[in-house]
Amino acid sequence: MAKELNEKSIKDRLEVLENDIKKVSEQMVSLDKQKQDAIAMLNALNGAKQQCMSFLNDISNEDQEGQEEGSSSSEGDDS
Repeated sequence: MAKELNEKSIKDRLEVLENDIKKVSEQMVSLDKQKQDAIAMLNALNGAKQQCMSFLNDISNEDQEGQEEGSSSSEGDDS
């Protein structure tokens, strides 16, 4: 039994389509917001990573300076 094609069935289908279009549009807005939030989080995480690497670099440089000072003061102390 094929559904009869008439003005009411077409208008009903049009209403369903309009609701679906609205839902998908709202979903796209939500996904765009989620994408922006994810990009912001990624930037924050990369910034934190860079800061940690900077701290490690500073610690490494301080250790090297301490070793150089320790070895240079013992070299000139042969009395």
